[in-house]
Amino acid sequence: MRVTFVGHASLLVEAEGIRILSDPWWKGPCFGAQWWLYPPPFLEVVRARPVDYIYVSHGHHDHFHPPTLRTFPKGTRVLVAKSLGLGGALADLGLEPVELADDERRELAPGLTCQIMQTDGDDSLMVISHGRETGINVNDALHSSPRQVQLQFAARLREAYPKIDWIFCGYGVASHFPNCYVIPAKNREATAAGRQRHFNRAWANVVNDLSPRIAFPFAADVVFLDDDLFWANEPTHNGERPTEAFARLYPSSATRVLDVAPGFVLADGLPLVEKLRTPIRSAELRHAFADSIRRVNREAAFDRTELGRVVSLLRDNVQAGQAYFSSFRGDYRFLIRLRQSGPAIEIKKRGPEIAIEAIEPAPGTERRYDLVYTTRLAYVVSSLTTEYGHETLFVGSGGIFEYVDASTVGRRLHRELIAMLKPAGGALVRRPDRWRVRLAGMKRSLRQLLGRSSEDLYDLRTWTVFSR
Repeated sequence: MRVTFVGHASLLVEAEGIRILSDPWWKGPCFGAQWWLYPPPFLEVVRARPVDYIYVSHGHHDHFHPPTLRTFPKGTRVLVAKSLGLGGALADLGLEPVELADDERRELAPGLTCQIMQTDGDDSLMVISHGRETGINVNDALHSSPRQVQLQFAARLREAYPKIDWIFCGYGVASHFPNCYVIPAKNREATAAGRQRHFNRAWANVVNDLSPRIAFPFAADVVFLDDDLFWANEPTHNGERPTEAFARLYPSSATRVLDVAPGFVLADGLPLVEKLRTPIRSAELRHAFADSIRRVNREAAFDRTELGRVVSLLRDNVQAGQAYFSSFRGDYRFLIRLRQSGPAIEIKKRGPEIAIEAIEPAPGTERRYDLVYTTRLAYVVSSLTTEYGHETLFVGSGGIFEYVDASTVGRRLHRELIAMLKPAGGALVRRPDRWRVRLAGMKRSLRQLLGRSSEDLYDLRTWTVFSR
């Protein structure tokens, strides 16, 4: 078996004359104009001859990327977990979905089998086995899962495949959180690095659980070109690496770990072309993406008709979830500030009443608001009108939340605004009464005392590092 790392979450596995390409993404950015692929992918191996199968692990845009998938010939077969429901979307792109049940082992060629397992969070992983060699493409499926889920899948995989030769496992932050939050006295670089260290440790744990002969971190070749987030590229990529976390946590492990770059090749379970990762430098990014940076940060023309549509959609969404939104304890004032010059959207809550209006904010009035959210009008429209449009905002880092006062972070106002910007108001249920909230808090405290609590990956106070 021969495995070539193409870039980000894309691998090319070759065995018995069959070529399987995973999660191809290289035709432009994803999540709007938020995520850009870097370092450049190693496309020579893909272009050498046609692939027999594409494997799509899940529906996030950096794995299910329509502009890239459209570059493949019509009718190309795509392996996908049947339970994820992506077959229709693949067929719409002119591709042929090959949907596998969770326990199914599909023979792709004599002696070459694959199995796709759905994990939590609408994700999946793929096991490829050929003769006496077994490899697992974990992609994003486990490193952000609760520890008990990681252990559960590790036990299941080890029982089914007692000898695992190699794994590729994701380790990326892969979310707007916490780098898209501005809070007074926040140390943004330390916060970003700390968040990445958590996922580095998670990667190390997954690798140790599976105990392959060799393991590789991947699926995190993402940089930001947006002026508000460009700063995050270096602290996220250049701090402690997942391979370093593994060496520190499991110094006596027999597993070999390598921090690979596009073009790395594994043949018969051994490195053939040992191309390794190098640090990301801001100056190099600015040179490589000079034209794209200018386009990403250029203000689009303001469309007042679209603004009116967004205000109407927001009102309808809040009305659909009225029982939920009106039950929030206390009042607040939100400002949705658009990157285009022009009006903004003000959201005010007083008692159970919530008012949403387009306004012309005067310069310097942002401090009147508890929370200011800066984004693009097109992203908000997509979020409110399409099933997965909110992912550009809340997976793809499509906006910046700014708390005017750090003491209000505990109110979790950003979660309230996130709920308003998703087209699910009618599915929200009224918040529990105060005594139920207190009871839930007591139960959380008890679980913490007993060492049974799971970490809240999206608790803003927990994950923010403040400067002294």
